[in-house]
Amino acid sequence: MIKIFKKFNYKNCPVIIRQTDRWTYEYLLLFKGQFYGTFIKNKLKWYQWWRIFKKDIATDKETNGMIHFLTKAAETTIETLLKKKENENKK
Repeated sequence: MIKIFKKFNYKNCPVIIRQTDRWTYEYLLLFKGQFYGTFIKNKLKWYQWWRIFKKDIATDKETNGMIHFLTKAAETTIETLLKKKENENKK
């Protein structure tokens, strides 16, 4: 099961934020023909284990928090790659 939560372009780089399984959320982006990305896992606390029997183990608030975090992480990655490219061009 893969759910795509958000697709957007940031500074002409396509970004996808998705859930790859019940526990893992990730972003993927394409910058100058190369893929970049990272993932985070939703770790339940000991008193939340009853959620494993639900279809979605994360609440809407938790899911929105992960989407927001991954959006900012993707934007930061693109900014870093652009600055690195600018520094290489200056040399």
